[in-house]
Amino acid sequence: MLLIFTGKPIKSQSWLNYNVSHGLANNYVQAILIDKNGTIWFGTYGGGLTKYDGVNWITYTVNDGLVCDYVRSIKADTIGNLWIGTDGGISKFDGTNWLNFTTFDGLSNNLVYAIEIDKEGNKWFATNKGVSMFNDASWKIYTTDNRLVNNIVTALEIDALNNKWFCTWGGGISKFDGNHWVSYNQANYVNTIKVETNGDIWVGTATGLKKFDGNCWTNYSVINDSIPNGVYAIAKDFSGNKWFGTIAGGVYKFNGQTFENYDMNDGLISNFINAVAIDKDGNLWVGTDSGVSCFSHGFVNLPESVSLDRFSVFPNPVKNILSVKSIVQDTEYEIFNQLGVSVFSGNLIQGENKINLENLIPGVYILQITDNKIKGRLLIKE
Repeated sequence: MLLIFTGKPIKSQSWLNYNVSHGLANNYVQAILIDKNGTIWFGTYGGGLTKYDGVNWITYTVNDGLVCDYVRSIKADTIGNLWIGTDGGISKFDGTNWLNFTTFDGLSNNLVYAIEIDKEGNKWFATNKGVSMFNDASWKIYTTDNRLVNNIVTALEIDALNNKWFCTWGGGISKFDGNHWVSYNQANYVNTIKVETNGDIWVGTATGLKKFDGNCWTNYSVINDSIPNGVYAIAKDFSGNKWFGTIAGGVYKFNGQTFENYDMNDGLISNFINAVAIDKDGNLWVGTDSGVSCFSHGFVNLPESVSLDRFSVFPNPVKNILSVKSIVQDTEYEIFNQLGVSVFSGNLIQGENKINLENLIPGVYILQITDNKIKGRLLIKE
C-alpha cells in the first residue's frame, strides 16, 4: 500500500506484523532491544537471538556461541556490547565474539530475568537466586542474607541517583543505594519495572499496574478495571506516553489522563505481550507469543495516485512495480526502510519510470525524490 507524508500527517494507526515467515527465529518473543544504530534485537524463547536491520534478519543460536536459545533479557553497554540473559546463563556479544558466563564463573543462578548497567559500568543481573553484580573482573552476590526481600528477582531498574530497585516474585521490592536497603510490599508478584526521570516508579505485576511517587502507591488496575491484572512490559515514548503490555489484553497507552487499548481487533498480532520498545522514529515494537507487531502511527491511506508537484507516483497499493512520472530530467530517488536505512536508489528520467520493488519485503518504506527545489516522501506499506 502506498502512503504519502507531506509534513502534516493525519493521525491514525498502522500495525505491521512479523513472524518466523519473515525471518524471526521463533514466534515467542521475550525481549526487545533497539541499539544506538537503530538495529532491533529480538530475544526469543527457544529460537535464540534475532537481529533485524530493517532489511535483513539474522539469527544467532547456541551453534553460533549463544549460551542458551531461551532468551529472556537483552541490554547494551556504552561501547555497544550486548549482554544477553537466558535460561542457561549470560552471553556477551561484541558483534563478532561471544563470551559466556554461568554459575561456574560466579553467576548466582543461570536463569536470568533482567539486566541493567549502572553509572560505573557494573552489570546487574536479576536471577532465580538473588542478584549478581559483575564489574568485568569479579562477581558479587546479593540474596536474602544481604536483606534482599526475596531471592526470586524477576525485574530490576537503576534510577537517576544510582539506586537499584530489585523486584521479586512473591516478596515485594527492595531498594538498594549501595549501603542501605528499603523494602516495599505494595507490589509483590512483579513482572516489570520502569523508573521515570521525575522519580515515579511504574510497576507491572500479576495483580495489576501500580505507580509509586516516592510517598504513595497508586493501583491503576483498581481505578480502571478494564486494565488486565497481568502487566508484563512498560515503555515510554517521546511524547511522554506510557505503553503497557499485558498478558491477555494487548497493549495500553496512557497519556497521563486516560488509557487507550490496542488489541488483535486493531491489528496486533496477539494479545499476549511479553516486551515493548520504542525505536528512534517513535514506533512501538511489541513482542508477543505469536510474533512481533510494530505500531507506526501518524499516517493514513491516500487515493489511488498522488501528485508531488513535479512527480506523480502510483499505484496505491503497490505490489511489485512502482510507477513514477517526472516532468524534470536526471532526478535522483532513494528508498529507506523503517529504520532509516537506504535499501534502494537510482535515477529518474523525464517521463514515466518503472521501479521494481519485488525484492523488498512487505513493510513501511520512505521514497525520497529530490531535485534542486523539492523533496517528496512516500511510505510504502504492505
